[in-house]
Amino acid sequence: MTESNDRIVIVCTANVIRSPFVAGLLSTRMPARLSGHVTIASAGTLARSGMPADPRLVELGRTYGLDLDPHRSQRLDEGVLRAGDTVLCAERNHRRVVLDLRPDLISSVFTLREFSRLLEADQGRASHWAGVVEAASRERLAGRGARDEDDDVVDPVGGPDEAWLAFERQATQAVSTILGVMAALPAPDRSASSEAPLSSRREYRRSRGAVTVDRRSARRG
Repeated sequence: MTESNDRIVIVCTANVIRSPFVAGLLSTRMPARLSGHVTIASAGTLARSGMPADPRLVELGRTYGLDLDPHRSQRLDEGVLRAGDTVLCAERNHRRVVLDLRPDLISSVFTLREFSRLLEADQGRASHWAGVVEAASRERLAGRGARDEDDDVVDPVGGPDEAWLAFERQATQAVSTILGVMAALPAPDRSASSEAPLSSRREYRRSRGAVTVDRRSARRG
């Protein structure tokens, strides 16, 4: 048994612009009482591992008090994702890649902007991060907050100033909504514990098989 720990993984394509920026904003601005309880990671669906952040992003990050010089990209694969992760994607096609790797995460994978809109649509007040994600999933199933054409964050790589401004605006607006919801959460119960997370799709399938065996044994008993 290990201490309960919520994890948010931000996903884009190369993990050198959009996802490190969003991850940096969330990491540095989340309420102090959640620090150590909610962790932030990022990855790219087509990333070349070990690449630094785009120089223009590093410059942009400084205006927000972020030091993105140490960032090094990592490629998204089964080993990056864990059971129970909240995955926020820059684009809809990233969400499809995540679900190909980990279909068990279907209720906790969103695009960043979609998640932000769903949080705005939800009128409830969750008492923990998992409750926030569950509420967003319910809102999505109910068809509220759905505007597919606005789900993607602009990829500014190689683009003009206008693309970078659009990326910055879309990312910061979505993050601001998420941080607002985090700010309303009470301090987490540090005594809570949970099973060690499954680190791969293979482990997930193995665990499901074990559950099936246990249920059959119970019926025979």
